[in-house]
Amino acid sequence: MRVKIIGSAAGGGFPQWNCNYRLSRAARAGVPGLRSRTQSSVAVSADGTGWVLFNASPDIRQQIAQTPELQPAADAPLRSTPIRAVVLTNADVDHVAGLLS
Repeated sequence: MRVKIIGSAAGGGFPQWNCNYRLSRAARAGVPGLRSRTQSSVAVSADGTGWVLFNASPDIRQQIAQTPELQPAADAPLRSTPIRAVVLTNADVDHVAGLLS
């Protein structure tokens, strides 16, 4: 089984667009050890080929773009995805809004 954490921040990501806390300022300034992070989501695969996503944040496009395993294979049909299902752990907007994009 393979588990990939594709997002680990709270709603709004890190740093949040309207946060001026010192850590948010440091992340924007590129201070080592403080990386920008997308909203929480996990991808799980039993075989490394088909994947199940847990939650679909508004950052889903960026998360897929940054995770090659979640992108269509080079030899796949025109419309293809290795994502087989999305499991929603709750109905919070930051867990379901990615389904609308």
